[in-house]
This record gives sequence, C-alpha cells and structure tokens, in this order.
Amino acid sequence: MTHRLPSRRTGPESRGRRRGRTFVLGAVLLLTCTAVAATTGEASSASTPPKPVPRTPGAQFPTGPAPDGFATWSDLFTTQQRLNAKASKILTAARTAGHDNPVGVVAAPKNRALRVYWHGTVPDGMRRQLGGRAGDVPVEVLPARYSNDALRTAVRGLKTSGATSMAVPRPDGSGVVVRWAPGAQRHGRTADGVPVTVAPGAGPQGSRAVPLTGRCADGARYCREDDTTPYYAGARLSNCTVGWPLRLPNNTPALLTAGHCGAGGATAYDGGGDAMGGYGNHSVGSDHATIGAAGSGRMWDGNWQNSTFTKPIGGRDGTYVGNHVCTSGSRSGALCGFTISFIDPPDPSGAPGPSAYASENTAQYGPGQGDSGGPVFSLSGDGQRVFAVGTVTSGANDARVPCRGENWPGRVCAWHFRFDRVDYALSSTFSPVFGSQIVTG
Repeated sequence: MTHRLPSRRTGPESRGRRRGRTFVLGAVLLLTCTAVAATTGEASSASTPPKPVPRTPGAQFPTGPAPDGFATWSDLFTTQQRLNAKASKILTAARTAGHDNPVGVVAAPKNRALRVYWHGTVPDGMRRQLGGRAGDVPVEVLPARYSNDALRTAVRGLKTSGATSMAVPRPDGSGVVVRWAPGAQRHGRTADGVPVTVAPGAGPQGSRAVPLTGRCADGARYCREDDTTPYYAGARLSNCTVGWPLRLPNNTPALLTAGHCGAGGATAYDGGGDAMGGYGNHSVGSDHATIGAAGSGRMWDGNWQNSTFTKPIGGRDGTYVGNHVCTSGSRSGALCGFTISFIDPPDPSGAPGPSAYASENTAQYGPGQGDSGGPVFSLSGDGQRVFAVGTVTSGANDARVPCRGENWPGRVCAWHFRFDRVDYALSSTFSPVFGSQIVTG
C-alpha cells in the first residue's frame, strides 16, 4: 500500500491563459529524454533548437564544510570521480571475463581507497586490474562471504514474499538488509541460508514505500516551475519532476521520468499546463518511463523557485555504495548530503541492478512528494557540471522528515529514499530504453 496525495485536476480542462501560454494549478514531475544510438551513453544537445540559458551564477558546491576530513567539496568530488573511474574499469574487466564478481564495490571518498569484495579466489587476470598502476587510486580487495548468486536468490525470495519494502545485499556480501513491510509476517534471521538484518533507522512497525509524486502551485515564469521546450532536467511536471534528457536509439528525443508518474499513452503536462507528449517505454523491474518531448543538456539547480540557476549535464556516472549524491526535485529544489547506502545486485551477466538507496547522513531532510522522476546526480571536481546517476522514485515512510522547498499539508518527505539507476536504464537489455544516450550540454 502506498500513500498518494489527492491530485488537482490537470490537463486541458483545467488550463487558463497566461502570457499567451496555458497554465494549470498543479505541476507534473517529468523527466526529459532525448537519445541517439551510440556506445558512449552521451549525446550532444546541439541538434535540439536551443533556448536562452539563464546566466546568473549560483553556488558551485553544496553549502557548509566538506565532510570526511576533505578540505573542500572539490577535493571530495575529485576523489569520488577517480574512485568511480577505477571501479568502472574493474567491473568492465570482470564482466568481459565472464566473472560473476565482484559481489560489492564501495567507492566512499572517506575511505580514500576503493574497496572491492570478491567471493572466492581472485583469478590471476583480475589481480592485475585490482593491483592497479602508478597513480591509480588504492584498491583494497576483501573477501565476500556469499556469492552474487546466493544473494540474488535470497533477495528475490524476500521481495516476492511481500514481507519487505526493501531487500538488498550488504555491500560487503555478508548478508541481506531489509525494511519489513507493515503488518507482514516477518521471516527469520536467514533467507535461503543468508543472514537477514534490519536496515539502520528502520521503524519497528514496518515501512511503506511512498511514491514521491505530488501537487504544486502554478509556475509564474520561464523557470523550474514553468519550463519550455527543450526542457531542462529538474523542471516541474503536474505531479512529478523532469529527469534526464535522452536521445533514443532511433534518434528520437524523449524525457526519462518515474514510471508511476503517468500511465502508458497518457499525456504529460509541464508546470504551465502545456502538453508535452505521451508517456511510454515503461520498464519492467524498475520505475522508469519516458515522455515524448525534447530535452536540453542542462539541469535546474538551486531552490524550487528558480529562474536563473542551471548547470550543464556532463554525461552519466556510475552507482557505487559510499558515493555522495544530490537530488534536484521541482518541489524541494536541489538537496545534497546524501550517501548511497545499498544497491540492487547485478544480474548474472554483470549488468547493473535497477535500483539503489540513499540516505541523508543526519536524518534531517530529503526529497518529497512532487520530486519523483527528478535527477539524482553527482558533481564534477570543479563543481561546474552535473552527472546523471538516477531518478527519484520513493521514500520510506518510517524515515519521514520536515519537507524543504514548497510545502502543503500532508506532504511526505524522507531522509531514506530509493532511486532508479540511469546506468541500468541505458545499459541493461531488460530496459526499454537500452542503448539510449544522455543529452549533454
């Protein structure tokens, strides 16, 4: 069971006229995706007719001191980029060689090293990759108690039982972490012989996944609240947020968003009530869909009422436990301070799992209803560009916190949330947008 806010009427029947454009008293959260067939996962937005780019600069990095002993946020994200680049090389080499390993990779900047958890004996060919070269980030190879296959089996059984709202492997391969569903008959301390523990901060009464759709006030300008084509990531939709712009393999532009934001064939509307295009390409196994509209290679940054602050999209990034990420929801604005805590296991071929989970380190704030489909991103070392990591999906109702940004009675926000991975959407053959590219700016 999920919590959903009552929707305001949206669409043509509720629109009025403003500045020669239509508007609606409510905004939909949508993702823009324009895609082109290529192997790099990135497409230039040069083929999309441009619109004026807001020029007023904003903060390059999150406010406040950098965590984990880093002198600056630039140092932290530069370290994270190096860790992720090394992790990507290791995963690619393991997949190419046909290994169902590693079981886990932790790319936490605070460790100053990449931790790779391997089940069984490390083959000689992989030792060279794991050993690295001069100038590489340090790599610590640690034993994983359980194999990927054992962990996948345990996770699959827990999910299909209906007893959990979250079931994911521990990053070190020592077991499975769960959030129990309310009222469910809970399993014992093991599942298929694999230890099961409850996630830190999980409520004793169980947890429901709350889809972060919602309603909002009508936008007033060309801005995050009322964007125009080609749409920027993070713009407002009637009940959700625009995610990453894509170019599909057939060279068609589209916008990636959360699948629960609109049914297949339904029309998506922007924050001003203008029809954008239809929902389609709903994924099985993840909460992704597309909107048939053009997007630009930029993302709205800053607060939820913002007409001046955007950043170019530099491409996409990997999804690794320990990474620092931010969100850009049309109702909450840009929020940082989240750490990826768990990810779904890979499939037997080594392709990434569909979802990941992130938590705010002080359990004080997080994305909320109206932010679904919005960008989950990392930053470049200079703070000038963003990299696509995922799209916001849902929050845990036992992790509720006061909402930031736009608010209304009953709005739900959570410090622990699920997001669906961009690398899964673009690189898994199970995804309907497999082979698409992120539009860059």
